[in-house]
Amino acid sequence: MNLVVVGHKDHGKSTLIGRILYDTNSLPKEKIDEIKQRCKALGRKLEFAYICDALEEERKKEMTIDATQVCFRSRKRKYTIIDTPGHIEFLRNMITGATQAEAAILIVDVKDGIKEQTKRHVYLLKLLGIRQVIIAVNKMDLVEYRKVFFDRVKEDVQNYLDEIGLKANKIIPISAYYGENVVRSSKRMKWFNDVPLIKALDSLNEKRKDYCFRFCIQDVYTAQEKKIYVGNVISGEVKKDDKVKISPGDLEAKVVEIVDGNKKINVAKRPHAIGIVLHPELSMGRGFVMYKGCKPKITKSIETVIFSLEKITSNKDYLFCCSTQEILCKVRVKKKINPISLKIEASSELKRNEIGEVELKLKKEAIVENFENVPELGRFVLKEHGKIVAGGTIRSLS
Repeated sequence: MNLVVVGHKDHGKSTLIGRILYDTNSLPKEKIDEIKQRCKALGRKLEFAYICDALEEERKKEMTIDATQVCFRSRKRKYTIIDTPGHIEFLRNMITGATQAEAAILIVDVKDGIKEQTKRHVYLLKLLGIRQVIIAVNKMDLVEYRKVFFDRVKEDVQNYLDEIGLKANKIIPISAYYGENVVRSSKRMKWFNDVPLIKALDSLNEKRKDYCFRFCIQDVYTAQEKKIYVGNVISGEVKKDDKVKISPGDLEAKVVEIVDGNKKINVAKRPHAIGIVLHPELSMGRGFVMYKGCKPKITKSIETVIFSLEKITSNKDYLFCCSTQEILCKVRVKKKINPISLKIEASSELKRNEIGEVELKLKKEAIVENFENVPELGRFVLKEHGKIVAGGTIRSLS
């Protein structure tokens, strides 16, 4: 399961990740020894935030060791944290789709409470379609593990979640520094009778519901005088001899071969990278979508909400990128939404890091889906001069 950790600066994201990696024995012994020596040289106890700092240094040096992937394993499954916290750009990775997060931990300092950046991060989780969220109320050691302080923050968080229509799977009091309620239940907070953080993660659902067959074409190769359409099954399944349709153009063909590497197979299910041979052969390539069963939405106009990474101006050309599709479009900004106050106001542009309601007018038809059904066709980014400037998800398609 891919996981993102979000929250206001200095609320303990790095410490929590370091503690999880340490307590789940997810780092090599030599790496732990190195960090212990580093802390000792500074005259400090083991600082779990240094684990993330060390991994970040290795990533900057482009070292290729397993630990730089920021992975850990519980008794149930493996988790990959999509980015180490500690710098503002990690949200860009969520929005650009570099890695798909299926769940999130939102960390809140029990003394500071919910801050502006906390609200901004939560709103982005909603915008990006991340519906499985665990709230970790951190630094309980600073309030002597007293329930009254936890209850106060819990109420504030729940009130904001209710306002934006998001529900937390669990809200858990923790001390990341001391490992209380992280991997093991806390003896200092016996008043909390629910599971610790890791068990809460293990209770999340990793299975996506089945949907109709969708296959995004990445490229076309010719082998043994046959065209092979190569791409990913992102939803459903396809079998040899199935009749399929292809858009744009609403073309029809029969699947005569399914190729997996050097072998032929009879059926392919999501997620699977394969090659498909059709009869008749069709003139198409990257950006086309093959489907069967329910028809996808084919449109030149999309109304949605986006998060801007750079200034977005109405009636300016941008490149709409959704799965393998790349289509020129014009953006009409209609409103901007303040994630802190939740006020909505009319606007014709979005500044950097603003959220807004927009209409996208595409130069040609795109094949899209509701994000809840097929995330790969319901998530998009906008590019300008090759740079990603905004991103969002597609919902409420008629």
